[in-house]
Amino acid sequence: MTGITAPPVEEFATGFLRTAVHEGDHGYVWIRRPGADRPSPLTPPGQPVRDAIRALRLPDLRLALPEVVADALHYRVPGPVAVAKLCVGSDPRLTPQLVTSALSGTGAALRLLHSAVPGSRATSGPAGPARLAAWMLRGRGPRAATAFHTVVRRQLGSGRWSQVQDWCASLATDLTDGVFLHGAPSLGSVIAGSRPGEGCLLIGEDVARGPADFDLGWLLGEFAEWRMTLLRRTPGLVMDPRDYHAALTGLCRAYGAPDDPATVGRAAVLRIFTHAHDFAAYMGWHPELTEYASAIAELIDEDGAQTLPGPLSIL
Repeated sequence: MTGITAPPVEEFATGFLRTAVHEGDHGYVWIRRPGADRPSPLTPPGQPVRDAIRALRLPDLRLALPEVVADALHYRVPGPVAVAKLCVGSDPRLTPQLVTSALSGTGAALRLLHSAVPGSRATSGPAGPARLAAWMLRGRGPRAATAFHTVVRRQLGSGRWSQVQDWCASLATDLTDGVFLHGAPSLGSVIAGSRPGEGCLLIGEDVARGPADFDLGWLLGEFAEWRMTLLRRTPGLVMDPRDYHAALTGLCRAYGAPDDPATVGRAAVLRIFTHAHDFAAYMGWHPELTEYASAIAELIDEDGAQTLPGPLSIL
């Protein structure tokens, strides 16, 4: 997938990941490269994983695998906008209907991945919790990583700190009964198409093995952050609570009832904590990180119950 010469229609970058979106002959090409502070390269999936994913048939979503070009991964996708943009401004290309459709397709896709792709296709636990665990142990990193470590460790206290470390360790070592995971499904990797049923999910960089409901919990952690944004009425961030409700409902109904709500809640907490770390390390300090530390402490105390679908999650 070479020969892209036109300027990107959109670019965004952190110290962890750089993304450029280019218009192509039949849709768009998302090009992802390591950020300047990323400790490891982007890793494409092996051929057995690619073959297993390509064999899946989904009616309302496409799973987009990457092609390797130099140090980058190229994804061919139907649109230029990820559903994460729903809460950061009005983009006429991203309607609530398209978001709900793409997330419904994502819920169905995650459930199918867990049941249809052999767990043996992946040999390690999810990368996000492993990255979080390494930082919790060392306490160092680029930009504001060290400062945030001091703040959040003081806020959590030794008991909660050890509890999170135990959750991360379990995901890294208890793999015998694990299933195949997307590994890091995010609102930034779900791409809306131009019509309902044409969305896609980027997959391949983070495939892992672990408890099936980890993937759902990881995404619900991002919904919990969306909800925090709504409750704070953060200036410049706009989302109708009804759109939030529809998107969350679409994801959860398509995924179905989780087998282990505790796994879902803990994965959501780990996603929020990892995101806070990643912001500090790969973007820099922000006063809201102190608020995040307090919120993370509360979520740990209840095993992430607030992130689960139910009355507390619906505005």
